[in-house]
Amino acid sequence: MRIALYPNSSRDDNLSITRRLIALIASYGATAVLEDDLAPEISETQGLERASYNSCDIIICLGGDGTFISAVHHESAYNLPITGVNLGQVGFLPEIDVEMLEEAVQRLVSKQYSIENRVMLDVSCYDSEGKRFAHDHAINDVVLARGGCPRIVTIDLEIENVPVESIPGDGIIVSTPTGSTAYSMSAGGPIVHPTMDLLLITPICPHTLHNRTYIADADTTVSLRLQQYPTCAILSVDGRSHYDIYHNDRVEVACSRHAFQFIRIWEDKFFQILPEKIQKRGLVNETI
Repeated sequence: MRIALYPNSSRDDNLSITRRLIALIASYGATAVLEDDLAPEISETQGLERASYNSCDIIICLGGDGTFISAVHHESAYNLPITGVNLGQVGFLPEIDVEMLEEAVQRLVSKQYSIENRVMLDVSCYDSEGKRFAHDHAINDVVLARGGCPRIVTIDLEIENVPVESIPGDGIIVSTPTGSTAYSMSAGGPIVHPTMDLLLITPICPHTLHNRTYIADADTTVSLRLQQYPTCAILSVDGRSHYDIYHNDRVEVACSRHAFQFIRIWEDKFFQILPEKIQKRGLVNETI
């Protein structure tokens, strides 16, 4: 088995966990692979090969949720099943704790795991003349928000080409089930199991007498159109790509035909782990 590694050096001091992981992979008869531009301080050793991730069977990221998202978006690893070693503060996506590293490697090499196909979002941006000027994908969420302007932004929401409502406030989040525990949850959206096939549409601080999330099935297309605004709003895709959106620009969001493959090593205990993660985040923040 060839296992791609995607380390975050800012989370892994001296890349010590990455080095340990390489040694463990080699000890179980597999090959660890790093691309040339990643972790250059690690020289080729026994069990490590410098090559494209296209040649690999799975990928392991080392870091937090942000590292996991970056690994999913990494071009040469786009179709690889993915898991992660949690080196972040909390980590909803990387399910391998450092103390369980050897058992995880053993299970991966012997293929004692299952694959969950997780919904991704496909997003396209069109100008006022209908010309597409941006196209992207998200595993967590797409957020159209007011950006740096302190004024309310009003967004026209359409679902399946049917006008639903015009929502004044700070913006709108369109989220996957995986992203339901991220920004959407903070804005009052529901928590759904990450393997469900649906999308969520959650207003951000709406200046209305109601605040409800819309839940749509995976075949739905959502359209967001910016009303008159003194400057541009900002479209954020997974917090990693950003686009300026102007008056009458249209953002279309739908579930992508491409799902990312989440490696499930341990028993699925999503609703058991969730409160522990949320509580841990609060405790971590109190110590900062």
